[in-house]
Amino acid sequence: MVGGPLKTTRELVRGAFILSIASLIVKVLSAAYRIPYQNIVGDLGFYIYQQVYPFYGIALTLSTLGFPAVISKLLAERDDSGDGFSANEILMSSLAILGALGIVMFGGLFFFADSIAAAMGDPQLTGLLKIIAFSFLLMPAASVIRGYYQGQGNMIPTALSQVLEQLIRVATILLLSLFLIRHGSSLYEVGTGAVFGSVTGGLMGLFILLSFLIFRKEWSNLKKASLRFRNFPFVMKALIFQGFSFCVTGLILVLIQLVDSLQLYNLLGEIGLGATEAKEWKGVYDRGQPLIQLGTVIATSLSLTMIPIISLAMKKKDEDELANKISFTLKVSTSVGVAASSGLICLIKPVNIMLFTDMKGSGTLAILAVSILFTSVIMAQSAILQSMGHTWAPVVAVGFGLACKWSLNRLLVPHYSIAGAAVATVLCFVLMALLLAVFLQTKVSKPLFEKNSVYIIVGATVTMAVTLIVYNQLFQLFQLSGRSISSVQALIGVSLGGILFIYSILKTGLFTKNELLLLPLGEKLVTYLHKEEYR
Repeated sequence: MVGGPLKTTRELVRGAFILSIASLIVKVLSAAYRIPYQNIVGDLGFYIYQQVYPFYGIALTLSTLGFPAVISKLLAERDDSGDGFSANEILMSSLAILGALGIVMFGGLFFFADSIAAAMGDPQLTGLLKIIAFSFLLMPAASVIRGYYQGQGNMIPTALSQVLEQLIRVATILLLSLFLIRHGSSLYEVGTGAVFGSVTGGLMGLFILLSFLIFRKEWSNLKKASLRFRNFPFVMKALIFQGFSFCVTGLILVLIQLVDSLQLYNLLGEIGLGATEAKEWKGVYDRGQPLIQLGTVIATSLSLTMIPIISLAMKKKDEDELANKISFTLKVSTSVGVAASSGLICLIKPVNIMLFTDMKGSGTLAILAVSILFTSVIMAQSAILQSMGHTWAPVVAVGFGLACKWSLNRLLVPHYSIAGAAVATVLCFVLMALLLAVFLQTKVSKPLFEKNSVYIIVGATVTMAVTLIVYNQLFQLFQLSGRSISSVQALIGVSLGGILFIYSILKTGLFTKNELLLLPLGEKLVTYLHKEEYR
């Protein structure tokens, strides 16, 4: 029988910490590799890869976040009595259901790849879509094994498989791209080699998970598990509804990118751009994706550390403590999001040159940088609501946001090109954040954000922005140029802006000593508070 002893609170916290670190590494890898890849293939090659990436992003999120979380939840809540479902029955039912779903999703993408590519306006993407389709065949087994170990409280197999999967995928993408470029392959052939990384990475992740089963001698237990159709309605409902609702926040950026993949190139063609020019400008627009991802990593990670504390306050039914913890989580996500977005806006030109070799599209990227603030807040709001049991609120908000994005693209792109698409992205994130804020406020008796906190964050932002503007003027005064100079300017500017913002919010009392102690490295941060904070 599959199962494990009850874990102590310390062990569960340790497991959650391991999974959080792995998730942070995966997010950084998933965003950072696109920068050298764009340098290798240029904006046109970057467009090719980014057009099809959302489909892989969906498969990855389902297999690492959505389905494993639901399976582990089912295992934790299982009833091994005669009238309930055993752990093995849940696992076998999950494997059968996800196996069928994986085959359907594979078939839909593989056999309709030409239609999807045609809808994107670029039939040459067909081959890339067919390769990505194989990721959905790897999803069922990986999801079930991850859910099995997470249900035991053992996060190491999940964490290790995720990190190694991304390492192999990134290595495949960069090495194959370099090899194919040097051997004169077309950019579409290079893109095909890059998306092959989704297969090699997925196989590595599954290999690691299977290795744990074999070396821990748990494979034989799973092989003996029975498959009973009485479980199917219960397990299927949980997997489909809860699975997709759990991972919707992880899919926000991917789904917005999917809308742009389906619309933006076609819309650019409609306003008179030639095929190659439209693809290149779509590639320039796609530079914003890794910037947004990297910008939201810290805010998301810090916010997620508060979720167990919020869940504990829910169990205690202490409304005051719950409101305080929610308010603190939103202050963290908002302050980090504001700092990252405003700092990037001020430094967008040197950052653009440092990462992507030129200043092309800097205005559009500055607009997209505003998204970092709202995505940071949305991630925190969604995590809070899910920990409170309101899993469908984020789904509804994301649905409205996507409809807004689709409509605004058609309205704004014909007039403002890729800048219009950037504005549409920001506005759809604003809508999502507002909807979630309204819903969250109805569940909490106290105001979620104090006016004083807003004044402090605004003051720190203005101080940082003015300093960075003066700092940029000094570089222009000496008329220094080149990628190396821009790199120095960007890196020093990011450090200067970050330190100044943190110093400002600490000295003006945005967070109390007790609040800071809840954060990683909080003990070090409290030393910068005013003396009265120690009383």
